[in-house]
Amino acid sequence: MNIADLVSSEPPEQRNIGIRYEDRLHLISDAKRIYLELGIACELHDLSISYAVPKHASRWYAGAFERLTGHPAFNEWDDAPATRRSA
Repeated sequence: MNIADLVSSEPPEQRNIGIRYEDRLHLISDAKRIYLELGIACELHDLSISYAVPKHASRWYAGAFERLTGHPAFNEWDDAPATRRSA
């Protein structure tokens, strides 16, 4: 049984992490490595690779993408303004 079948609330918000490229030279080969070595079916865009993740997983995924590709990653969770819940 999958836990999603038992939970009645909405899944956590997700934002993109990924790698941006100046040209397409390594885009496809890096995306293939991410898929084959990490098992992540990421999204390919014109000059970027991205994957939507919840906040608490974003730094791990960004770090994994960086280590695997050798390119700095972007993390939309870090780029977004901080929001606070009032108690």
